[in-house]
Amino acid sequence: MLLPRVLTALFGIPVVLLLIRAGGPAYAVFVFTIIAVSLYEFATLMRLGAKPVQEPMLYLFGLLLPAALYFDHYSAAQAGGDNFTGFFIALTVIGVMTYELFSPKKYLERIGLTLLGIFMISWCLFHLVAIRGLRPGGFALTLTLIITVWVMDTAAYFLGKSFGRRQLSTISPKKTWEGAAAGFIAAILTAWGVTRLAGGEFSPLFAAGAGVLIGVFGQISDIAESMLKRAVGAKDSSNLLPGHGGILDRFDSYIFLAPVIYYYAVLAR
Repeated sequence: MLLPRVLTALFGIPVVLLLIRAGGPAYAVFVFTIIAVSLYEFATLMRLGAKPVQEPMLYLFGLLLPAALYFDHYSAAQAGGDNFTGFFIALTVIGVMTYELFSPKKYLERIGLTLLGIFMISWCLFHLVAIRGLRPGGFALTLTLIITVWVMDTAAYFLGKSFGRRQLSTISPKKTWEGAAAGFIAAILTAWGVTRLAGGEFSPLFAAGAGVLIGVFGQISDIAESMLKRAVGAKDSSNLLPGHGGILDRFDSYIFLAPVIYYYAVLAR
């Protein structure tokens, strides 16, 4: 299992770094692709667990909402602006509710799970684009976030496997408090180190704060995605990435982290 993980990483990491460096439409298309595949994997998981979900609405609004955010320059509503996002947030709720009204069999659960998929995946992960678009420092912060999560996951996995004794959560039985602590410390050190190497656009205090948030919310986000998989009896969201599972598995840490780090950067600077 380790060899496929390494080979996938050796191919994927340079591609992701190049796209982060490019920024602009190329990086946005990359994130939109991640969102689209993640929506598909979410729908597949729900189908596997016999959980009702409105797949047409999931894909329609799951792609329209981040598109609205992109063309609105990440603003949910603005006086005198285009207000695409505010409109599509409202339309998402209206559309999903209306779809259920005209379904032969009506399930409140289907409404909830559809909205969960749209906002958990599309809304949250779009903030990866918003972080890259920050001025100044969007490139450095995106690089810090991506690399820190990679290092955190690696430290938590290997040190947890070697020294872990106390189970962190019944949702993910192999995760341990020792591994989580190792990931947390690695996140702080890596975030601080990468921001220094990236040109020192952020203060050491800001970098340490980002590391703390990554170390906490990244690992919680990982467990939250695992909760979805356990609810439907699946080990991975798909087998698209050898050794890593699916796209949703690979980007699960960013579901909570993308909005948390974006608003941290907006509010703390």
